[in-house]
Amino acid sequence: MPSCSSDAASITGSIGFSTPAADAARLPSSPTSRGWPEPCPRSSASPTSRSPVPFESTLRDYREAAAAFSRPARLFLLCTTLAWTGYGVNQVLFNLYLVEAGFDEAFVGRAVFWNGLGLALAALPAGQLADRWGRRRGLILGAIIEGLGLLTRTLVPTPAMVYGGSALAGVGQSLMAIGAAPFITEHSTARERTHLFSAFFASELLASVAGNLIGGWLPVGFGRLLAPGALLAYRWTLLLGAAIQLASLLPLFMMRDLHEARLSHASYAEDRSAVRMLWPIAINAFCIGVGAGLVIPFMNLYFRSRFQCSSAQIGVFFSLAQVSTALAALLAPALARKFGKLRTATASQLLSLPFLVTLGAEKHLAVAVPAFWMRATLMQASIPLVSTFVMEALPAGLRARSTSVTNLVWNAGWAVSATLSGLLIRRFGYSIPFFITAVLYATAALFFYFSFRHTAERGGSPRLSEEAKGLRGEGPATE
Repeated sequence: MPSCSSDAASITGSIGFSTPAADAARLPSSPTSRGWPEPCPRSSASPTSRSPVPFESTLRDYREAAAAFSRPARLFLLCTTLAWTGYGVNQVLFNLYLVEAGFDEAFVGRAVFWNGLGLALAALPAGQLADRWGRRRGLILGAIIEGLGLLTRTLVPTPAMVYGGSALAGVGQSLMAIGAAPFITEHSTARERTHLFSAFFASELLASVAGNLIGGWLPVGFGRLLAPGALLAYRWTLLLGAAIQLASLLPLFMMRDLHEARLSHASYAEDRSAVRMLWPIAINAFCIGVGAGLVIPFMNLYFRSRFQCSSAQIGVFFSLAQVSTALAALLAPALARKFGKLRTATASQLLSLPFLVTLGAEKHLAVAVPAFWMRATLMQASIPLVSTFVMEALPAGLRARSTSVTNLVWNAGWAVSATLSGLLIRRFGYSIPFFITAVLYATAALFFYFSFRHTAERGGSPRLSEEAKGLRGEGPATE
């Protein structure tokens, strides 16, 4: 389920580029003049005492933060795991299913366009709905609509139904992506928020691994049981993916007693400086959306066409990329604490660009696959840091609006560029889209950095207060 936070959101997409802000009212922090946590005082222990190695320190920090995750946050992580497992099946298999059904790359590009159009058109209404209905109800509606869209385009692979089902799935994905980041922010405190966003992102990726493996290997088993040819095997596997995605409703229903207050935008109408912050956020999202749309929807076809890889091989490539990205995302909070969220995210994005260019130029699979893994790891590991940074920079009344705007422009860029890319690939091959994407990603990363380099970052207190522990998960912060 795509979201604009991810260059693979196809995705999301996506799952969200925005992420909620800090909760200073519920959990006071002690930032320095630059907004970062004060260094810990030196220990009075004897010189012979051994200080923990960085890995041990990071692991202990994560354990402490994870213990602070609220019940709604934990249930939402389960919801995310199920939704992204279903999405992972579609990610690795749906384009191959369309090609097996007799369609070409240009048609695949148009199907991606309709999915992006649904995401974009639903973005602004989804933000209003999330504020008025509550995040949980918006997430439930999104899961239902996305599941129906996936079922429709799989069961009836005609042009009209593929386009309509893709658009419907996009509407559902938009509702889920826009509600996710504010939900996480409002059910966490400053101490564990960055860790929760990283855990959320890692759960997306690891669930995608499971989905990629299902999508890559299950058709082999179905192929032995069903009629000759891959079409029916692909169809049954995609239907299983849709069923797993619909199962993400169960954790949301388990939160039925959750109280969520309605948010009003009126108190922020005059805060023009806060509203102006949406412009660089939106421009960054648009550039990344355009670049992602040029290459990400076609990565499975890239490996199949250029290197003649099977669906099982492609599933393994995607899965290992997700595992390495998840590990990097879990390490990101430790780096962000030392260097800052913005600088860490920008450096990670820029370091991914040489590998992106390599993918466009490379003709040897042994080089292309490691480049694919490195590009995905470096680019996507920055997503939870950017999400946390953006949400903490915005007041509560602008969080859903920010997510709506970024999803709108990201998916609009994605939809248009995916359509163009299908035509470019058919005429010129895969190289040019990769090179254009590298330029767009560099522009987005540098523009975002220079727009916010003077914005103070918030750091969490080293420990949760008893008051903060009692308030976790009881509703949105309205600071």
